[in-house]
Amino acid sequence: MDSEIKNKWLLAGKIGRKALEYAQTLIEPGALFYDVAEKTEQFIRDNGAEPSFPVNLSINNEAAHYTPFEGDKKKFKTGDLVKVDLGAMIDGYISDNAASIEVGNTGNYSDLIDSTREALNAAIKILRPMVNIYKIGEEIENVITSYGFKPVKNLGGHGINRYDLHSEIFIPNYNDGNDETIKTEKVIAIEPFASTGLGLIHNGQLGNIYIIDDTKVRDKNEIIYKNFNTVPFAERWLAKIKTDYKEYIKKMMLSRYISGFPVLKEHNKAMIAQSEHTIMILNDEIIVTTL
Repeated sequence: MDSEIKNKWLLAGKIGRKALEYAQTLIEPGALFYDVAEKTEQFIRDNGAEPSFPVNLSINNEAAHYTPFEGDKKKFKTGDLVKVDLGAMIDGYISDNAASIEVGNTGNYSDLIDSTREALNAAIKILRPMVNIYKIGEEIENVITSYGFKPVKNLGGHGINRYDLHSEIFIPNYNDGNDETIKTEKVIAIEPFASTGLGLIHNGQLGNIYIIDDTKVRDKNEIIYKNFNTVPFAERWLAKIKTDYKEYIKKMMLSRYISGFPVLKEHNKAMIAQSEHTIMILNDEIIVTTL
């Protein structure tokens, strides 16, 4: 890998990790989701990067894809189990990392959180070029089930390319029998999800996050593409640069120029935890960029 490109991946990872640590310090009973997301995204910008996607703040039975809307008054409550998922981007080179915390440090779900952290560490430990993908999922599954929980089977890790958060490879949270192998000179994200429920998520309502269909980009001066390229963006980001943002989003959705991300949820009584790192798979080394 070209050294200049490698350094951009590494810097994106470093800033992403710092931002994840910062975000967790802001989450407390009574804090606004909006403030946590906005302050964390500004932290990323102040450190010389751009958010690689909107800060996700998903709670309890939600696994992913909730970010606050413009003017959102939703507050964290004691006992909420929060998945903080975010990343930084340098010239299109992306990091993606996540952690789970309990609001108010209640300790009710510490084992669930620990299961995802240990599963992530176990998966990283066996990473090497040409390792079978199912073996990564098997490591994750073994750790999570040893705690008495279920891995979320229809969520998993993914490849990452420049300006492309979810690229071609899918890394399951269980042994799915996929004997494809991890190639060199690639960047991936591994993200175990553990559930107290069924281990299956479904689509809820839209979570205020959108993305362009890059096959439909014709005008590179179009406001969404010009400002956010092909990475996910938040409704509230568009609100800051376009007064009629709600109508514009509706128009772009109808034309299928953009699509929305639904909140991913388990059944109501389940709790979900998540941990995630971004990893570079090089010929001569494995680098966790967000460590």
